[in-house]
Amino acid sequence: MKKPSIFSKDYDRKIKKRKKVILSLIIIPIIGLIIFLKIDFKGLVNKGATTTSSKDEVQKKSEEVSQQQANAQKAKIAQAAIAAKAKASADKTSFIATMPNGQKVTVEYSGAAANKTIKGILNAKDVSYDISPSKKLIVIQSTKNQDIIYVDINKTSKDITRKIYTSSNNQDYSKEEQLKNSPNYIWSITPKFIDEDNIAYVSELPWMNEKKVQYIWKLNLKDNVHMQVQPASGMKITFGNSTAKGLETNIDGDVVYVTALGEVTK
Repeated sequence: MKKPSIFSKDYDRKIKKRKKVILSLIIIPIIGLIIFLKIDFKGLVNKGATTTSSKDEVQKKSEEVSQQQANAQKAKIAQAAIAAKAKASADKTSFIATMPNGQKVTVEYSGAAANKTIKGILNAKDVSYDISPSKKLIVIQSTKNQDIIYVDINKTSKDITRKIYTSSNNQDYSKEEQLKNSPNYIWSITPKFIDEDNIAYVSELPWMNEKKVQYIWKLNLKDNVHMQVQPASGMKITFGNSTAKGLETNIDGDVVYVTALGEVTK
């Protein structure tokens, strides 16, 4: 812009106008630069914020997927546990058998229909028991009063306790009176299956004295006949497993076998 002559009559006005123009030419670019820088800075900030937000969203989504997978795995494990429990419940159950003195015994069995087999006793307090070779029968003895019952897989039970013993001279002795007078007397203990129809047990019968000699008796479950196994006696008699030779029996350290016919073999 041309500078006005000092001799011009509008010199002052032209000078002021010239200054304004020059000032505008200086200030406007500065303002523009400031606005540009401000806008660009905001863009950078927004770009950074957008990038950070995207990363956060990706991480959050990844965590959500991981949590969903973990929850799915937990649900799968829980369902498997429920299924296993249901199967165990279906395959294993129990029923109650009652001893002659009123004691309740829980007999556990597994399977269903014709495949049911007896597993044992859950509450085995004050009782001993033995399971038949087929696992369809169980014989249970009270260790308190020496009562004996047998129970089959169909929940049928029968008291097979010998209540009265009749001696060779026809004198009767009751279990109840004998144990009342001699609490340590062995009337009938440790019943054990010889086979499906016969069990053996240890007793001090036929004698009522204090010699403490033990004998083997056999009971047929079908006809409920008790018979003494002879010759078989000792101070300590214990039973082992049922074998093809008979019921393994230890008499004072000597091993013999008791057969279903009530015989003793080596």
